[in-house]
Amino acid sequence: MELPSVPASVTAMFTSGKLPPGMAALFTPAGELADGTYWSHVSSAVDEYLAAGAVDEKVRGVLALVQAYACLYELDDCPDPDDMDEDNDRAVELLKEAEANGVDEDETVELWWYSEDLRRRADQFRDYTAETDAYIAKYGALPHQRLDAKLEPAHDLYSAGDRAAALVLFREVAEISPWNSEFSGCIDRIGAGWCRLLHDAAHVEGPEAARKIWQEARAHFRAAKFPVTTHSWQLVEMLLGTGVPDIIEVIIYQWLEAAEKAGESDVPVTEDQQRIFELALAEIEEFSDGG
Repeated sequence: MELPSVPASVTAMFTSGKLPPGMAALFTPAGELADGTYWSHVSSAVDEYLAAGAVDEKVRGVLALVQAYACLYELDDCPDPDDMDEDNDRAVELLKEAEANGVDEDETVELWWYSEDLRRRADQFRDYTAETDAYIAKYGALPHQRLDAKLEPAHDLYSAGDRAAALVLFREVAEISPWNSEFSGCIDRIGAGWCRLLHDAAHVEGPEAARKIWQEARAHFRAAKFPVTTHSWQLVEMLLGTGVPDIIEVIIYQWLEAAEKAGESDVPVTEDQQRIFELALAEIEEFSDGG
């Protein structure tokens, strides 16, 4: 749930022209926060105003609503569930105070809903943190870190010329299922394993070996899921000049299709992508002409 818009009575107060100078400077004439101003600044300014005394009782409810909104706004990015609950409790008290001082429930109801949603989020984050801690206690690292612990030395081994040892690690990562497992959020790492196996097969064993790995990877990723979009251009560049323009064509088509679905019509985006794209098209065209 997204944070509701600023309540109407709050905006009306901001645009009334009757705010104390210390608060008026925080807003534009349209009632929006001035540049460099945050809701925490507004809350502090309200505290100072209330501490000075002589507050018009007619605006006390709106001031409480201002502070409740500021509390809830700041909670959206709060990283600690206990802090979220504590500050949420403060927002709840302020909403009660606002209603007790004349603010209509129509203006508070969405903030109540948002407060409840934040409470649920805090509970979910608390559960997630507990599960994460338990996982690390059992395995020593998170799933993506466990895969990185294989991929990083695999890259180093391959660069050092120990192809056999590197391929063992790349395959260990590649053969992990990205579906229905603890590694379901690691599809990019698993894809990297397949990309390196495909690269090796194309450059060392030839086109047919590469096509065999390609089909294996596609089946593992349930057809069109491989390669993941973020790997497309790098994989095309890896395969240029290795005799597999048919594979390159599929990757290019998938990448352009994904870009179109994402509403990105101007692709390739970078100069490097344009260079790779033109080289790939040349290979595909030569293959299509029977060259």
